[in-house]
Amino acid sequence: MKAVFFSDAHLAGDDAARVETLKGFIKRVTEDADLVVVLGDLFEFYHGYEGYIYPPYREIVDLLRDVASGRSAYFVEGNHEFGMGRFFESYTGIRCVTTLSLNLDDKRVFLSHGDTVPRWHVHRLLKSRFVYAVMDHIGPERTWRIAMVVRRLLSGRPRPRSEKVLALYRKYGGKKLAEGYDAVILAHSHLEDLEKYESNGAEKTYMNTGNLIASYTYGEYITGKGFALKTYDRREL
Repeated sequence: MKAVFFSDAHLAGDDAARVETLKGFIKRVTEDADLVVVLGDLFEFYHGYEGYIYPPYREIVDLLRDVASGRSAYFVEGNHEFGMGRFFESYTGIRCVTTLSLNLDDKRVFLSHGDTVPRWHVHRLLKSRFVYAVMDHIGPERTWRIAMVVRRLLSGRPRPRSEKVLALYRKYGGKKLAEGYDAVILAHSHLEDLEKYESNGAEKTYMNTGNLIASYTYGEYITGKGFALKTYDRREL
């Protein structure tokens, strides 16, 4: 079997190059996959509303629907996704979760976006029922406008490669592996990473998929080959 894991495209809809990269990746890399897992922050902002798909995302959402029609697909919500909603699930056929445990060839795999690894109190507030209720009340157009204003205020902030952050995520991954998982796959940090260990004669893997747009990295699992960190060749576009 082949499984593909990717994250952190942060699609807002106003960057044609970003959209084309994501379209090309979804069409080419997932074409022969048996399992596809989006590990969060595919969108710069998403809150699910019944019967509604944000217009800038329509083309990508339809591609995801095509992906899910032929294989198992999951969307592990990131810190930029605030409840994908039942309509998104029913429209695309993708199961939306906050964390995920899978068995791949008898290997136990834990997957999470990773935004809860740094313990930020603001995360609990933004993901609270109160905030979701406010967004439900004011509707998709106004939540979109607010989200894009916030995006402009925060955009352009550099995220330098940090050994401290790498170590924090590796430590968390190690704790999950110690719980009995054979592999732990995270995202969020935008720092692609892969470490493999030997434990009681078995190989264990920690992976971070990085940033699909900035570093073009994603994760892959193939029966007989195991887990690998891959780089998408966008020159194929």
